[in-house]
Amino acid sequence: MYAGSLFERLTRGNSSSTNISSEDAIYQSIANNLSRILSTNAGSSETVEDYGRPDLNNTHLSLKDSLELIEDSLEKCISKYEPRLYNAKIGVSRSSLKMNKMDIQVEGFLIIDGKSYKVNFKADLLSNGKVKVYKDED
Repeated sequence: MYAGSLFERLTRGNSSSTNISSEDAIYQSIANNLSRILSTNAGSSETVEDYGRPDLNNTHLSLKDSLELIEDSLEKCISKYEPRLYNAKIGVSRSSLKMNKMDIQVEGFLIIDGKSYKVNFKADLLSNGKVKVYKDED
């Protein structure tokens, strides 16, 4: 049974999420870690410079180049700091770009009980600065 990452076990307290399945706990744990990655500006961590999302206000590049840079940077960061999700591919939804809002799709593979499963997550970078990450059922 999956008990959560060390960080999750230390901060759980009296959480009511202990009644979920082991598989759902892994998905939730990955979504929480992706949320932390996407909520952190690259370069703001004191211990590692490449943790987090790149600067989203890079104005000297074209929109196409900026989006490709974001996707490439996030793929590298997620492969390094979320090793449970392998062969991760990142896509920024071009059709839903709005002022101060971005939708990101994360797809990859996860090994559970020795079997590989394709998983999809969706991340909403909201205008209030918050990030919402959840398992995408599509």
